[in-house]
Amino acid sequence: MATYKGINGYAVQIVASDPSPGDPGQVFYNTTSKAFEYTTSQNGAWATGGNLPAARWVMGAAGTQTAGLSFGGIASGGTSPGLNITNEYDGTSWTAGGNLGTARYGLSGSGTQTTAAGFGGYNTSTSLVVVNTEEYDGTSWTAGGNLPATRYVPGGAGTQTSAAAFGGIGPSAPVATTSEYDGTSWTAGGNLPAAVDYNGGCGTQTAALSFGGNVASPFTNVTNEYDGTSWTAGGNLNFARGQLSGCGLQTSALAFGGSIPTSDISAYTESYNGTSWSNVASLLTSFRLSAGTGTQTAGLQAAGNISGSVTATDATQEFTGGPVVVTRTVTGT
Repeated sequence: MATYKGINGYAVQIVASDPSPGDPGQVFYNTTSKAFEYTTSQNGAWATGGNLPAARWVMGAAGTQTAGLSFGGIASGGTSPGLNITNEYDGTSWTAGGNLGTARYGLSGSGTQTTAAGFGGYNTSTSLVVVNTEEYDGTSWTAGGNLPATRYVPGGAGTQTSAAAFGGIGPSAPVATTSEYDGTSWTAGGNLPAAVDYNGGCGTQTAALSFGGNVASPFTNVTNEYDGTSWTAGGNLNFARGQLSGCGLQTSALAFGGSIPTSDISAYTESYNGTSWSNVASLLTSFRLSAGTGTQTAGLQAAGNISGSVTATDATQEFTGGPVVVTRTVTGT
């Protein structure tokens, strides 16, 4: 009978910790976990990052994986009027930044950690969807130009001085409108083909991407691409879902988490190349309504709703794209 040593020329190694990074196909026995394990290559991987100071969901986000920004949101339990909290991420841990002028949740964001914009949202103390835009300089928020109309949970893209807000809930219903920001005021852009809310968004003002969202079905897999004037159809998501997050550019995007019809909250992650979406490594834990920012190969997910009720988490996950070597436990005989 063939043996591992006979096939490979060496015996199974005995180790106290997993080799890093290891070579695909390597088999070993881990004396700490008391299990046979092996290394394999997969398309991308999520890893645990530093936790936020407190659990929350439905936040705005901006920046990169090593210089991220989270702002606003609502606390676990869903009873607060909305938070004004800002936190900054350095790739390892979150620290406090300057508070928003208007506490709210369901807002969107654009830009970087030191030049961000936050717009729209909802404040339950006034029972109002808001039009407020605020700009962050790395220390404090100041008032910017108001949105043309109230907007809750829109898709967002761009920078502080060249942003786009598209879809979302208006005063009473989902909208198809797109609004463009120049750092001072908002103007009307081209409408989405159909009204949608809780849609993912990323890219730039002149090359934005809208994907998924809540519609009457109740979820959609539709992707639309914006050229600064009009929206055209892109490749459909493999999994229809709303309340998802995303990051990256129109031709190199990442979509993750969200709500799906079969199991409510999802861990699915998909990567977009400008034409079609492909499935990559799933989140370590399922989330919806979380903060998402970064790039296709260096994404950041922070906090979010983790159950069908209003339970939130403070967890952060970091995505690394491309072929990644990971360790698996041998199961079966």
